[in-house]
Amino acid sequence: MTTVYDVPTDLLIEKISLKLKKIDACQPPEWTEFVKTAVHKEKAPREADWWYTREAAILRKVYKLGPIGTIHLCTEFCGPKDRGSKPYRTRSSSGSIVRKALIQLEEAGLVRTIKGKGRELSPKGRSLLDNTSHEVLKDIIKENPELGKY
Repeated sequence: MTTVYDVPTDLLIEKISLKLKKIDACQPPEWTEFVKTAVHKEKAPREADWWYTREAAILRKVYKLGPIGTIHLCTEFCGPKDRGSKPYRTRSSSGSIVRKALIQLEEAGLVRTIKGKGRELSPKGRSLLDNTSHEVLKDIIKENPELGKY
């Protein structure tokens, strides 16, 4: 059985984001075209569909890291903040983006809440990720047939 660990991350997230576009519960909020994704960023994302990519990345992180809370997910998307002449410091990403994405994924039935521990993948979310990773692996083998023996 193919899992998230068996395929390249970028291809998997791209394919999952295309599937999330088709789900009605996963629509970007109206403020997404103006917001920065973190304190350490200077501008808003240039991609038009960055919301779906972030939701797919969050879904993958929840798959890999088990029951995880909003604060820990924010630190997964952190980066260095330029503080002028002082040394850089790591700053977390926006908690609102992570929170809204988790709420939408929960409404779609892909994630569920465990009281006191955070969010974990539901069986529907796990099957979505595993089936998508199997599709990605098939595409990779179609492009490179010599990889099929592995």
